[in-house]
Amino acid sequence: MSDTCISHIENHWKALTAAANDFFNKGDFEKALSVYKDALYQAEALNNHQGDCLRVAIPFMQVYIISCNNLSNTYDELGQRKEAENMLKRVVYYLLHLSKQEEVKRDELQNELKKASVALLNFAGENGEEKRQQQLLISLKEQLAENKLININA
Repeated sequence: MSDTCISHIENHWKALTAAANDFFNKGDFEKALSVYKDALYQAEALNNHQGDCLRVAIPFMQVYIISCNNLSNTYDELGQRKEAENMLKRVVYYLLHLSKQEEVKRDELQNELKKASVALLNFAGENGEEKRQQQLLISLKEQLAENKLININA
């Protein structure tokens, strides 16, 4: 994909995200949700062209994470807790998937994975799901070990 095309997608994502942020800040969560979903679509398009993003210095990983977190916050405001949690899980699974790719900076990935994991665990804890929080923690440790991001035997 050309530099112009990939930059256009990033700029469209930025515009959609800014518009959705305005709706969110005004309390129009339904409209924010719709526009954030459109922004996520643009983030996914960027992720389908990671090599081009790297060449043009577009932070595709952060763009995707921001989109998912925005949707999670919006679902939470709408009282749709399961959907909010699913978006937080989506970030963790996305980062675990990226961990298998060599072109992704390992330290950056681990930092983002740490933040995403804490956000997911905190969400479960804040919603009175301590048992669920423990299950998530166990599952997360297993996934991190499987992807060779931690050594649980050390």
